[in-house]
Amino acid sequence: MNSFRALEDSDLEVLFRWLQEPHVKEWWDDGDDTIERVIAHYTGDTDTVSRYILQSDAGDPLGYFQFYLEQDNVIGIDQFIGECSLLNMGIGTAAVKEFVKMIVNSRNPKAIIVDPVPANRRAIRCYEKAGFEFLKIEIGKDGDPAYIMKMDVNL
Repeated sequence: MNSFRALEDSDLEVLFRWLQEPHVKEWWDDGDDTIERVIAHYTGDTDTVSRYILQSDAGDPLGYFQFYLEQDNVIGIDQFIGECSLLNMGIGTAAVKEFVKMIVNSRNPKAIIVDPVPANRRAIRCYEKAGFEFLKIEIGKDGDPAYIMKMDVNL
């Protein structure tokens, strides 16, 4: 089973490489097009965003995951599988389920939300299989449409 560990400085090179991959850049483009920008973006403000690397049992990095507190004890998550060769194998769905479980055990939120781009059907299907349900489409913080999905965890 894959596991999560906190993002470390030694992960920034692989994170930079992943952020340039077409399957990541299409949906996750924060302007992180230089290693300096990646360092600035992913090593700052750890009080509001908790960052993790998804790793294989052998310790190989597979993807990037993060969570942050939204409001009213709701946590937002974002993630991607970094290696293109690992797409469409169920790794993302299993990892999202494990990530949610980790968050619930450590933070006890009442709900978890995720906000993929509406056209990102692969991500939406992954989240549906992990137990998220469509809530609404709204304009996200970046000004683009977001497909808001929610999982209630404290019923």
